[in-house]
Amino acid sequence: MTSRPKNNNSSGIIFDASVVCNEIADFLRSMVHNLNRDGAVVSVSGGLDSAVAATLTVYSLGAEKVHLLNMPEKDSNPIHQRHAKQLAEHLNVQLTVKSITSILKATGTYKLLPLRFVPTRGLRERAIGYGRSKKLSKDEEDILVNRLRPKANSWVAKGNAYAISKHRVRMVVLYQFAEVRNLMVVGAANRTEWLTGTFSKWGVDHCADVMPLIHVYRSNLEELAEYLQVPEFIRNKPADPDIIPSFNNKEELLGGFTTVDKILHGIEKKLDKDELCRLYDKTLVKRLLILQELSKHMRKSPYHLSTS
Repeated sequence: MTSRPKNNNSSGIIFDASVVCNEIADFLRSMVHNLNRDGAVVSVSGGLDSAVAATLTVYSLGAEKVHLLNMPEKDSNPIHQRHAKQLAEHLNVQLTVKSITSILKATGTYKLLPLRFVPTRGLRERAIGYGRSKKLSKDEEDILVNRLRPKANSWVAKGNAYAISKHRVRMVVLYQFAEVRNLMVVGAANRTEWLTGTFSKWGVDHCADVMPLIHVYRSNLEELAEYLQVPEFIRNKPADPDIIPSFNNKEELLGGFTTVDKILHGIEKKLDKDELCRLYDKTLVKRLLILQELSKHMRKSPYHLSTS
């Protein structure tokens, strides 16, 4: 494992995978001790984020102290479960597979969005309000913006409930698994999705004892994955949320991760909006500012009265 610090052009992001890896390893080792846990568990989806989190956890604690949990359901793409199993073999860690289909059926989740009656991608997009419409402006038709400000009982609202319920059920199952075995729950959210609200509030990608990747932008996560030698079959696949059939590439929905991350970094560094619009596509800059503002509650709630 070798790497050199990289400065992503005008973004100002300096990233050294070896330094970040060792910092995270120290953090995970200290936290498992501070929390009095016997080891750690990572929910692995078969995607890049959880694969990096799992690999870092094994690197930090040793394979004998790490558990991996995969929680498919009837809408899940089988390739992701196969990749989760191959990752576990690669890391020499036991993988537990728990289907959450019966739980989702019991909660009525599948009835919210009966996609089994909608066979094609285009029809599915329209069925949940994510399709393009000539009656909508570019702002109004934005998939990610709309999901953060849905109208009550709309298909978008039902689509939110349908998708987010899956990750919330996964969170409950994951924590039950962890509590029984006295394990620390390691989350896999990255900074790009954290800042744009492209995660499930109170879901498995939000709730954890530790979030070792929350400061790492998605484009830098790819560098970290390469440094950690995460298998190429995971590194080279699309960023698939795997919660609604036919929506299989978060990068396609959000925009190219490299450019998006540069803009987000600029926003965090309080770069002037006009300067960002000069450096990057102004429509994308505006969109990311809207997403960050609309998703603020996801990073700050629950709200409460101050008693200090």
